[in-house]
Amino acid sequence: MRAPLVAAALLLLCAHLGACLVRRDAPETPEEATPEATPDFFSRHFQTLSDFFTQELPQKLQAEQLRSQAEQYLDRANKQLAPLAQELKSNVLGLFSSLLDLGKSEGQP
Repeated sequence: MRAPLVAAALLLLCAHLGACLVRRDAPETPEEATPEATPDFFSRHFQTLSDFFTQELPQKLQAEQLRSQAEQYLDRANKQLAPLAQELKSNVLGLFSSLLDLGKSEGQP
C-alpha cells in the first residue's frame, strides 16, 4: 500500500520541480511569457494522478487479489489431492507388481 503513496509523493515533487524550472526558464519579455503554462502543467499532472487512482490502481489491486485467491485455491487443492495421488501411486505400483508376479508364474513350468 505504500507504493501508491510514494508514487504520488514523487509525482507531486516532480510537478513542483517542473514548476520551478518553468519559472526559472521563463522568458524575460512579456510577449514570450505564457502565464497559463503552470496551471496547465498542474492540471495535466493532477489528471494523470487522478486517472491512476481511479482506473489503474483498482485494476492492480484487483489483479493482486485474484493472484492471492488463486494461490489459496491451489494450496487447498494440493492439500486435498496429495493423499489421493499417493493412494493412486501405491495402487498402480501394486497393479504392476501383481502383473509382474503373474507373468513370472505363467513363465515357469
